[in-house]
Amino acid sequence: MHATLLPLSLALALTPACRTQEKPIGTDDTAPACTPSLWYADADGDGYGSAVSQSACDAPAGYVAVTGDCNDADSTVFPGAPVACTAADGNCDGSPDNVDADGDHYLGCEDCDDANAAVNPDAGEICNGIDDNCDGQVDVNAVDAPTWYDDVDGDGFGAGTGTAACEAPASTVNNADDCDDANAAVNPDAVEVCNGTDDNCDGQVDENGTDATTWYIDYDGDGFGSAAYTRVACDAASGWVADDTDCDDTDAAVSPAGTEVCNGVDDNCDGAIDENTAVDAPTWYLDADGDGHGSTTSALACDAPASYVATSDDCDDGDSAIYPGAVERCDGLDQNCDGIADDGALGADVTCAAPSCQAILADGSSTGDGLYWLAPDGDTASAWQAYCDMTTDGGGWTRLYGSLWPTFWDASDWETVGAATDDVYSHLDQRTDFVDASGGWTFRLEVGDSGTWNTSARSHYTVWSQSHDPFTDATDGSDYTYISGAESTTCSGFNGLHDTLYADYHYYALASDVDSTDYYGCWWMQIVPLDQYVDPVSYPGYLEGYDGPNTHVWQVLWMR
Repeated sequence: MHATLLPLSLALALTPACRTQEKPIGTDDTAPACTPSLWYADADGDGYGSAVSQSACDAPAGYVAVTGDCNDADSTVFPGAPVACTAADGNCDGSPDNVDADGDHYLGCEDCDDANAAVNPDAGEICNGIDDNCDGQVDVNAVDAPTWYDDVDGDGFGAGTGTAACEAPASTVNNADDCDDANAAVNPDAVEVCNGTDDNCDGQVDENGTDATTWYIDYDGDGFGSAAYTRVACDAASGWVADDTDCDDTDAAVSPAGTEVCNGVDDNCDGAIDENTAVDAPTWYLDADGDGHGSTTSALACDAPASYVATSDDCDDGDSAIYPGAVERCDGLDQNCDGIADDGALGADVTCAAPSCQAILADGSSTGDGLYWLAPDGDTASAWQAYCDMTTDGGGWTRLYGSLWPTFWDASDWETVGAATDDVYSHLDQRTDFVDASGGWTFRLEVGDSGTWNTSARSHYTVWSQSHDPFTDATDGSDYTYISGAESTTCSGFNGLHDTLYADYHYYALASDVDSTDYYGCWWMQIVPLDQYVDPVSYPGYLEGYDGPNTHVWQVLWMR
């Protein structure tokens, strides 16, 4: 059964009028028992009748009290029925269902109010008591709905995120101005007092509280203020105190509670400056030997007494050459006061002779390129003075040989000749002392056009290693390992020391590898020259093989 609202007059007209009446005693039994009503034929059983009617006290079978069915043969057609968008009148409103009566571009079958163009499925819901967007809800999610905020404490000011609604929900207000909605005494209309709370919700706590205190500026932050500036507030702001007795409010170290220190100021306001009892009066130490480092004899004073210094680290205050940081000498004394005699003096004297220049460098005892004492065999009685290169090609090189043309030697003195600083120098008899633990020999050979041995003006150099004694062993040159520098362009590119002329032709060089693969006239470098090669005009210097047979006026051999 489908129901619809009908006009009151029509509803009254269609209301059954049949009422049973009691007959008065003694009346005729043939008198009518009710007033008959009109009933309408409902052939399709949809609860609405057609224009066909009968008058009767009770509804005849197939009749109903409501008329208005415009198609009594179709139970889906009746007043107020859901309609399809067709030309038929499915809801008996007298118009086809596919008509847009209000011109809002929605058909009557789609529009919940086709008489009002402002009402349709695309309309925005507004607060007007109407289902504007035909979603079956009135004033829900209205675009003009105001926001309401919970007023938990009932002080007329709300808080929270708020709820949008056309009508105010219970216990809400139209503002979110309350900064504490759990306390009715806190709101924008409240009076600020000194209680640690922002009573009036202005973002400030206890400002201009009615019970505020007077505070004094403490410009220097020492806890004592000046009466020069005052302010009234509930609590002391940063830089303000309750005291106004500071005698110098520009210096935090000066106040009635100040501590006297060594600074040229009367810190505690007692009228005296830098008393010897100043808490930071330093301890000064007697420097009897005047080396800038004191002993353990001490005195307290703001300024250093005569012959006193700030340190007490001198391990011998009777010797001005002994103090921390002094250069350690090889004399059995601890010059630098580190507790170790001769520490850092490796190679500096015979008694501190080192195994090699490389050992001195590794020990940290190097003072740069120069002369050092070496005892590779560990016996200082046989120590000898060597020249060490501590800076070039990684440093730690021991000079074994050097010659400046036209120096020549006899076969009897080639192993040890000259002093380490001489341009004519040879200590090749010590070569075996620098062979490493695996039996390897590491050499650096340099040649130059001019200068002395402490110059960096070398023309060429080569660094290589080999596993045989270059002055006694004849090899085929297969164990040379090139490391850096320039490679030879002669003698098949071998980078060792070799000269077939020594073995096959003439004593131009006394000590040199005999490379069995060399051909006649193959030179790499002439070592320990005994004779002029050809003549001074043709060869004014020593032969080498960097660029084929040419000459240089000096040569030096290093080992490490």
